[in-house]
Amino acid sequence: MKLYRMELYKLCHRRIVIVGTFCVIGILLFFFVLKVSDESAYVDGVTYHGYQAVQVNRQITEEFKGVLTDEKVNAIVEKYGFPQEVVWDYGGFRDSNFLNNFVVEYLADGFMRGWEEGEYQVSTMTYPIADTELGAAGELTGQEIILAYTNGWGVFIDMTQVGMVLACILILFSVSVLFAGERQKKMLPLLFTTKEGRKKDICMKIAAAFTVTVCIWLIVILMGFIACRLVYGYDGIDSFVGATNISFSIMAQSWSVSIWTVKHFLIVVVLRSFIGVMLLCAVTIYISAGCRSSFHAVSIAAVSYGLPVLLWFIMPIGFIFSLVRVLIYASTFYQCMCSSIYDVGRIWHILAAVAIVISIICVIAACWKYKRQQDI
Repeated sequence: MKLYRMELYKLCHRRIVIVGTFCVIGILLFFFVLKVSDESAYVDGVTYHGYQAVQVNRQITEEFKGVLTDEKVNAIVEKYGFPQEVVWDYGGFRDSNFLNNFVVEYLADGFMRGWEEGEYQVSTMTYPIADTELGAAGELTGQEIILAYTNGWGVFIDMTQVGMVLACILILFSVSVLFAGERQKKMLPLLFTTKEGRKKDICMKIAAAFTVTVCIWLIVILMGFIACRLVYGYDGIDSFVGATNISFSIMAQSWSVSIWTVKHFLIVVVLRSFIGVMLLCAVTIYISAGCRSSFHAVSIAAVSYGLPVLLWFIMPIGFIFSLVRVLIYASTFYQCMCSSIYDVGRIWHILAAVAIVISIICVIAACWKYKRQQDI
C-alpha cells in the first residue's frame, strides 16, 4: 500500500496535473453557466431568461407532468397558445416556453427551420398523439409517453461530452509519464533492484494510473449530475430520448436509440465514457512503457487519441473499409463522444467489448515491455 501511495503521489503532485484539474473544473462550470443562460420562457406576456427561465419552465410543467394525453395537449395550447414570434438569429420561436414548444415540436403542424420566409410555419392545429411519431414509439415499446421537464438532461449530455474531451487531455498528461518518466530520469536500475521488486513496482504504477483516470472521470460525471440536479432537477428520466432536447427529433437520429428512455440512454452514455477513458489509460500506459521520454509518450499518445477521427474521414468506400470504420467507434474518442451512440445504436456493447479487450492487451503488453527494459 505504501508503494501504491507513493506512485499515486508521483502522478498527482505535478503542477500540470493540479492546474489541469482546476482548469477542467473551471471550464465545465463556465460551460454550464452558458447553457443555463441560453434558456428562455415566455409566460403571461413576460419573457424570462437564464436561471429564472429554467425555474419558470419547471413550474409550469408540474401542472401537466405525467402520462401525456390528447386532453393535456389541448389544455397546454388553450393556456399558453402556439408560439408565433420569429426573431432573426434566434434558435426558435421567441414567445415560447417548454410546454408549447414541446407541442409544436412533436404534436402540431408548425415548424422552425430558419428565419427566412418559408423556413418556418406557425402552428394552427395539433395532431392526435396516436398519429405522431411519439405515438408510434409508445406503441412499439408498449410504454406510456411521459411529459416532464427534461432540458437538464440535454445540458448534462453536452457537459459530459465537453468534459470528456478535457478529461482525456488531462489523462494523457497524467499517465504518459508513468514509465517514460522513470526511464528519462535514469531510474530503472534503481527501481528494478528495490526491496519491493520489479513486478510489484509495475503493478502499483498501473494501479495508480487507473486510479487517477477514474478520479478524473468521476469529477466530470459528478459535476454534471450535481450541477444539473441543483438547477434543472431530475425529472423526465422515463421520457423517450427522441422527445427531449437530447435528440431534436425522434426520427432525426437512430430510431433504435430515440425510443430508449432517458435513464437507459444515460446509463449507456456514462458506461461508454468510462470504458473510453479506461482504454485511453491502457493505451497510454503501453506507449509510456516503450518511450524514452515523457514528451515522446505524450506526443504519441495524443496522436493515437486523435488518429481515429482522421481515419474515419479518409477511409475509402468498401466492405472491408466499412467494417474498419465501424470498429473505429470502439476508440476512446468515439466512446467518449455521447452523440456517437446514434451511429452505433444496438451494437454499442460489441464495440465496448472490443475496447475492453484492447485495454487488457495493452496493459499486459506494457508490463512485458517494461520488464525487459534496461537503462541505456
